[in-house]
Amino acid sequence: MVAAVMLFSVFTSCSSDEDVVEDKFTAQTFNTWSKVVFAYGSMFDAGETLNVSDSKATFHSDTWGDGTFTVSELKKNADGSYSLIGSGTITMAGHGGVKDYAATIIGNIANSAKTFTISIPSVMGGTVLNVTVGEMPMAAAIDGTYKGGTYVNSQYFQHFQPTENEKVVIKANDALDAASLSYTSETWGAFTFETVSVTKNNDGSFTLSAEGKSLMPGMNGGESKEYAATFEGTLTDGALVATFSVPAVMGGTTVYFNAADFDEVLAESQSE
Repeated sequence: MVAAVMLFSVFTSCSSDEDVVEDKFTAQTFNTWSKVVFAYGSMFDAGETLNVSDSKATFHSDTWGDGTFTVSELKKNADGSYSLIGSGTITMAGHGGVKDYAATIIGNIANSAKTFTISIPSVMGGTVLNVTVGEMPMAAAIDGTYKGGTYVNSQYFQHFQPTENEKVVIKANDALDAASLSYTSETWGAFTFETVSVTKNNDGSFTLSAEGKSLMPGMNGGESKEYAATFEGTLTDGALVATFSVPAVMGGTTVYFNAADFDEVLAESQSE
């Protein structure tokens, strides 16, 4: 009987040892995007990478530079996710050259979502990168202020009043599932489009369209009047080429934004 008990104890011990699995975090590299918030506003940043191990995290962004963080805590939570805390530096180029800035990182790594927060207190009044793993929503991808020259065609004139440094503003909503667009011209008034339809093309560009309204000033300072308007554009590598059309004005009026021949049209107008 004693021998049988000893033998059972040996089997039990071996079985317990085999069931023990080391709970160690496996280093991973993530493709990420960020909503960046600073004292003067916010923006979105795409094409980032973040590598995380149990001792180190490294971050790269073409815009915000390279971060290296020592991980002080990486613990597994009851739900199977991991919580991360680290500190280090972000190296980025600015008006004063390339500099290192103290920064911290915290994160939550779960199967359903992986998010991180990188804080850089001394940059632009305090800068926070809200980093998310995965592909950036299209509304966020097109968010921004775009500059370009404009001229106008209608049934009665062509290449009218070329103007430099016009601005088109596309704004993603808080849920990042839709975007609005606005364009204001001293000559042609205010164009607003509440919802922009977006299609991502195989080459990485975006095709945009929308229906909205224009509030155009009257002749000789007369009262402004509202007209139906449409917008069509293509966004490629951060450059927007677009048209704003108002069918009911002057037999059909179209504002061309960032047209390929704008410089030529502008030069012709200045030589007259």
